[in-house]
Amino acid sequence: MNTLYGDEARAKIWALIKDIKVAMMATWDGDSHESHARPMMALETDQFDGTLWFFTGKHSRKADEVRDAHEALLTYTDPKAMNYVSVSGRASLVDDRAKIDEMWTDYAKIWFPEGKEDPNLTLLRFDADTAEFWEAPNAVVRSVSYLKALVTGTTPDIGTVGRANMQH
Repeated sequence: MNTLYGDEARAKIWALIKDIKVAMMATWDGDSHESHARPMMALETDQFDGTLWFFTGKHSRKADEVRDAHEALLTYTDPKAMNYVSVSGRASLVDDRAKIDEMWTDYAKIWFPEGKEDPNLTLLRFDADTAEFWEAPNAVVRSVSYLKALVTGTTPDIGTVGRANMQH
């Protein structure tokens, strides 16, 4: 397994996730240690410095879990390209009205009908620590690899598995 570090790691993970609009975010209950996952849409950004931002409700189970246990996991999938990414990190709630203003999108009104001033609105900051990724070659290369494996009785080359350490 290839391991990438620092800027190279962040660039690789960003290249894999930037066009995937929705991730599954898992957080953990501080008392029962049960995990709970839900789809989340990261807020638009032009670059990835290791931090992703999300809007969330202050009074949600997710917010309670982030307050209790800061560990979180994001999973991204692009089945068409056969790329998969799992990002481990720390989550925190940030009540920064200037940042909310900067990141606001009208799409968020679906969940926060009072807009940027919704009293339940807060930011969830996700700081990535490590990631694992599975990256497949394009469809033609995959097809040739599968056909070759079928004919030769070998295992097909299904792509690259890697690890990214974004803190170093």
